[in-house]
Amino acid sequence: MKEDVIKYGKNVLYPAVMGVLAAAFIWKKKKDREKDGSLTAENNKLSDNYQLLNHWLELKNEGKSLSSYFEMMGYRKIAVYGMAELANRLMEELEGSGIEIVYGIDRDAGCSISRIADVYSPKEDRLPGADAVIVTPYYAFEGIKKDLTGKVDCPVISIEEVVWSV
Repeated sequence: MKEDVIKYGKNVLYPAVMGVLAAAFIWKKKKDREKDGSLTAENNKLSDNYQLLNHWLELKNEGKSLSSYFEMMGYRKIAVYGMAELANRLMEELEGSGIEIVYGIDRDAGCSISRIADVYSPKEDRLPGADAVIVTPYYAFEGIKKDLTGKVDCPVISIEEVVWSV
């Protein structure tokens, strides 16, 4: 019984609380910008992040995992571009799934919030092998994909595509 309560808290309550907090943060940011009349591309980015995270939470609440996308595509070993919060959430999501994050890529290769051991700079001439590279700063996807051309021999995919394809 106690294990069920803990599992429920971990799988349902925690993500729900995080979603509410994210929504509150985004709402406050939007209201602050509306006050001074400076709704910008940053606001659109926050709104897009909210939509992405909300859908991701819906998937979790339905018992679905992003690992199903990678399994369906045959990607067992992935690299992650961008070592911020979305990369950490992806890593947590894939933990114990059989999908391995083999390395990370970030402009700040010594990124202090990264939980991935091996992080490379996108300026490297060649990056190690992987089945796919998942780009977590999806708002800059096209430029990042272009920058990785010739440095990886695998598909470069936006986290947005992954979340909305499950």
